[in-house]
Amino acid sequence: MNICIDNVKMKKDEDTMLIYREGGFEVIGSTTTGNGSGHVNAIVYHGLDNQHHPVPYNDEEIEEYERIMERSEYLEAILNFKVMEEPVSSILLPSKNFEFEISSGDDFSVMVSATKNHALFLNILVFIDHELSSKTMVKLYKSIIEAKIAALWDLGIINHFSFDPLDTDDDESILIAAKGSSKEFNYKLDYEIISKIKDSVRDTVKAALVKEGFPKSVVEFMKDVGVEVDDLVDAGMQLVVGVDETTELREKLKAQIYHSLEDLNVVSFIIAGIRLEEDYEKHRVRGVDVDDDPAYLYSDEVFGMSVANQIAGTKAIFNFKRYDEAKPGIISELGPVLDDIFAGLVAGCMSKIFEV
Repeated sequence: MNICIDNVKMKKDEDTMLIYREGGFEVIGSTTTGNGSGHVNAIVYHGLDNQHHPVPYNDEEIEEYERIMERSEYLEAILNFKVMEEPVSSILLPSKNFEFEISSGDDFSVMVSATKNHALFLNILVFIDHELSSKTMVKLYKSIIEAKIAALWDLGIINHFSFDPLDTDDDESILIAAKGSSKEFNYKLDYEIISKIKDSVRDTVKAALVKEGFPKSVVEFMKDVGVEVDDLVDAGMQLVVGVDETTELREKLKAQIYHSLEDLNVVSFIIAGIRLEEDYEKHRVRGVDVDDDPAYLYSDEVFGMSVANQIAGTKAIFNFKRYDEAKPGIISELGPVLDDIFAGLVAGCMSKIFEV
């Protein structure tokens, strides 16, 4: 692993990777790296397998102030065990993932790792072969956050249902490590280094996320809005008449739902519905308020009928009316657009499996 700064050394064992340099690093980073800004002797990664968060406990077990204290104690135990002297920047990973996507220029290196377990954990580490002023470091930190958000946006990972931009407890670590600190602000260097690194971070984050299975499938978009395929099977079974509900029938409906989710037109209606539901819920269109699902809103039913028709033709449209009116199961929990679209999906699939 090549890093642009001279004299950087690395040690790695099963749990920990240590990056150090005799002259140390001038750093600025997120709270998950153990410090804000300053000088450190080394950067330490420690992997925590099977942890939802990069800390050895669950959210419900601990208050925020206790989390900070617990994390500090845990880090101190790691440093003592590994015989490392502070100050350090620490990155506690939710897994023993020391595999990075790397991009480099003559005077910078960008390292990104992504881990998708219960949640997505992003680790962005930028080395810069310059002495930088505190002003440039802060500007660069802000630019890296912007580049990360842009990469998530490019791959469709962020939306209202799966991402809250005000969530200050999202799982990520960002750390900038420069060769040293400069008291003078260099406008030319500031502009050039930020421009290069911003583009590099965006591309490298995307490459790391692609390795973790992004962009998302339509099934994962559905999960974002709280809809599982098994929920749709349950809803379909609630209105079955004339036949017994059997395991075989449930599996047949489930298989048909997955098959229908391979249809580009069905996928298009679902994704369009998710986007529209988000815009309506956030009141992003001036003069439009559908919170009470007004009677004059019927385009949602057109979507639902279109989905049903795409799957099983005209007969499915009549079946759609049953599911739209009864709203069984998960369908009753959805907003004014998505309830019709998923009623159409269930109605179409139910009609399809009973074709002679």
